[in-house]
Amino acid sequence: MSTPALVPVAPLARAKGRLASLLDTDRREALTLAMLEGVLEALREAGFEPLVLTSDMKVAAACADRATVIEETPEVEGLNAQLERAIELIDGGELLIALADLPLATGAPFAALASQAPPPPSATLAVSRDGGTNAMLLRPPGRFPLAYGPESGRRHAEAARGAGMAVRLVDDPWLSLDLDTPEALAALRELADLPATPAVRLLRAWGLLPPPGCVGEGGR
Repeated sequence: MSTPALVPVAPLARAKGRLASLLDTDRREALTLAMLEGVLEALREAGFEPLVLTSDMKVAAACADRATVIEETPEVEGLNAQLERAIELIDGGELLIALADLPLATGAPFAALASQAPPPPSATLAVSRDGGTNAMLLRPPGRFPLAYGPESGRRHAEAARGAGMAVRLVDDPWLSLDLDTPEALAALRELADLPATPAVRLLRAWGLLPPPGCVGEGGR
């Protein structure tokens, strides 16, 4: 049986607000859905069973053929509480939580993360460049309170150790970059040999990434 992978997705009306100086509302929504499509494809390629947690019916419709949709619980407030409520509904001894805004995600990094996970009880984390938690494999889930937000990578690792779990940090360039700021887009431009994910193809079509084989805004 495939390991479930829970992917939380915020309402599109709030999508990528920090990119508003570069992208209008329609493009921010399109980029959000392209990144989600890529993450779901990558998870399936790696052998996970994607589950999308959202309150947005447009998101639910967009991924209905790629994932099982779990509707957010209206009376539950906050991302961490919503995730913990969803985890209660998911049966199994292990669970991956992956963010939806990973423009470079492919199947290989997710498969590598799973292959590097210590035996249970354990937590295996792919931490973002700014210290967040972009992906976390829990064996089992529910051993400690979730703490998504600033510095969540450190806080999750500390909480897991406090709960008696082995912790492994996985450093992968394709999982470490989440795209939600102009600075993240600038960092993306400087990377070479980008995978042809849906988000990368879309950003290239908009002229926001250099063509394949070029690096940097000047095509260096």
